[in-house]
Amino acid sequence: MDEREILGENLKRFRSSKRLTQEELGIKVGLKAETISNIELAKQGHIGLKYLVLICRELNIALEELFIKNPNSVSFKLIISYENAQVLKEVFNRFKNIIDKK
Repeated sequence: MDEREILGENLKRFRSSKRLTQEELGIKVGLKAETISNIELAKQGHIGLKYLVLICRELNIALEELFIKNPNSVSFKLIISYENAQVLKEVFNRFKNIIDKK
C-alpha cells in the first residue's frame, strides 16, 4: 500500500466519521467533490499542502494522522504542550544520569 492509498483510506474514514459527504468537505476546503473522491481512491496526483492542512483543520486531526498506515493500532497525538515537553526532557535526563552512574 503506497502513501496515496493510505491517505485515501484515512481521509475517507475521518470524513465519514464526521458524517460529511465528499461534496460538503470539498466546499469547506475549496475543492471539488470529484477531487475529494480522487484523493480517497488514490487517483489524485499532486495534493497541495495547503489543502491537506485545510482538510485536517476541518476534520480536527493532525496532518500526520492522514499518513499512518494502521491508525487504529496506534495511540497517536503529536501535539505536546511546552510544559509536557519539559517534563519529558527532565525524565529523560534523570534516567540518563542513573544509567551513566552504573
